[in-house]
Amino acid sequence: MGKALRKSAGWAMLATLGLVVGAVAGPSAARAAGAEQPTVAAAQMPEGQVWAIPMAFPWDEQETKGRDWSRLLNRKFDLARKGKVGETRWYEFRRENVMYDRTGKPANRMVTQGRVRRQLRKEEQSGWWREQVEWRSFAVAQTQRPTEMPAPREIPGAVGIGFDYFPTQFDYVNIPGDFSKIGDEISGYLIKVASMDVFGFDAIAMAVRERFKDAIQIGQTERMPRWQQTVGIEKATKQGDAGQYRLGELIVSVAGITRRNGEPCLVLWFSADGNEVKQDVSNEQMTMRMHGTEYFRGEMAVSLLDGHVVAGELFGPLPWVMEMGFGGQPPTEQPVAGVIQQVSLWEVPAPK
Repeated sequence: MGKALRKSAGWAMLATLGLVVGAVAGPSAARAAGAEQPTVAAAQMPEGQVWAIPMAFPWDEQETKGRDWSRLLNRKFDLARKGKVGETRWYEFRRENVMYDRTGKPANRMVTQGRVRRQLRKEEQSGWWREQVEWRSFAVAQTQRPTEMPAPREIPGAVGIGFDYFPTQFDYVNIPGDFSKIGDEISGYLIKVASMDVFGFDAIAMAVRERFKDAIQIGQTERMPRWQQTVGIEKATKQGDAGQYRLGELIVSVAGITRRNGEPCLVLWFSADGNEVKQDVSNEQMTMRMHGTEYFRGEMAVSLLDGHVVAGELFGPLPWVMEMGFGGQPPTEQPVAGVIQQVSLWEVPAPK
């Protein structure tokens, strides 16, 4: 057993080394190895497409045989939102950003977390509800060493920040809340980004509903092209932009069924690669400028009983170039090479 493990580890190391050498040497290595050279121009990939070879999902649309399984796995699902006026749901949110150096090792980390309350107000259209959303807590922490455990502290003024949400008429980038009431530009921007994270999951579920209506089946996949242009992300004060964002190709696939909190749920898998990100925020203590390219993948669970988002998670790297200045000093480039993002949202019982 030990020898087998050592052999497999050695093979993995050699394979990884081969990939690195191939990536660095490129065509020169192929010529040196005597590989046949192409005689025609290579096909060009569409703008915004990152991967040349589509992913082979471990699920598909082929129907299952056998009566017991087919009744479960071949059926069509409907994610229309069902509920009643006043129905209230609570969610915990957490984002952890692990900053890494040029070798990929963690350098420090930042955590934002909070609790969100969502209440149904009116069914504007069949299966589409208007909700009132409110942050009931929001806290932030940042460490200076990779081994330190973040201890989030509550942001004064964050409690009570809210807005109306109606899925088909909502600005998922510039959330309509009054984030300036916090008073600090960076803190206001952080809770605005957290709101974007929370309702990003709803946007994905909405895309599946609009594409497949009431005939959603395991294996269905929707591909949405890269945004044609960047979108400005307003400052918390709405006085100019704090950043820009351009989403790459978004892929959403119906992966299967699961359970969460005792509810049957549909599992949605999603990815977006090559997303352009820019930020320029500051307060009295510091200035931060960044531009990079984001990649992420994730999963989420949507209730098959009433269509509400039950839980979701997102994970992926954002390589960047960052400049920071402190105490009025001009920003200078930092050794941090990027961030690995981990975003989680999950439904919790109402507080007593």
